Amino acid sequence: MKTNVYHISFHTAHRLAVLFFFGCNFACRGCLRRAEPFDCHLPEGEKPRKPYLATLTLNEVVNALREVKPEVVVFEGWEPTLDPNLPEISVTLKKELGVKNHLLTNGYLLPKLDGLDEVKVSLKAFSEDLHREYTGRSNRRVLRNFERLYGSGVKLSAETVLIPGYVDKAEIGRIAEFIASVDDEIPLRIDPYWPVASREWRAPTVEELKEAVEEAKNHLVNVSFLSPKAGVVGRVIRLR
Repeated sequence: MKTNVYHISFHTAHRLAVLFFFGCNFACRGCLRRAEPFDCHLPEGEKPRKPYLATLTLNEVVNALREVKPEVVVFEGWEPTLDPNLPEISVTLKKELGVKNHLLTNGYLLPKLDGLDEVKVSLKAFSEDLHREYTGRSNRRVLRNFERLYGSGVKLSAETVLIPGYVDKAEIGRIAEFIASVDDEIPLRIDPYWPVASREWRAPTVEELKEAVEEAKNHLVNVSFLSPKAGVVGRVIRLR
């Protein structure tokens, strides 16, 4: 069976494998994946020279993961929910390898949750005009699906990206307020914008990230941020 998976990496310190799915239903102006289609934590010498590789079969995915015995498998992209075989992939990995499956999604499509242990929704913006300007789509469906995912009982978390002067501290606060309207204990992680796909905006400082965290904490109990100065623990290797 064919999948949309074109690349697999493995983070040794966390026993965590990452499946990269090709294709997306958003056109984000600052999309990291356009500039870096492979795991950005890979050493330069291990990144493929070709921009993209052929997608893999489910057997190829299982066999690659079996070699390293991960504890957690993260489905990310681009956008994993575009793969019509996503439920079969997650169920097969759990059955064959006994892993925990985590889905990272933009939330526009609501997938079947078979085999998934956690879903993290990447909320680009709360303001609909801003979301449409940045991604090319309205976020009304995303927000409804976020509420539906919470109602499903799956473990749910959120992430967003701080873009100074664009998706700023105030917008992060609006995102956090929406999440809190669902449940103020849903975790939110704030990531720094990485200006590799678009130079329209700069990367935030650590101080700006901390300020955004404090803004979000006006609404949410569990808020963290990813420091741009944080290094990778352990080795990251390319499986496919």
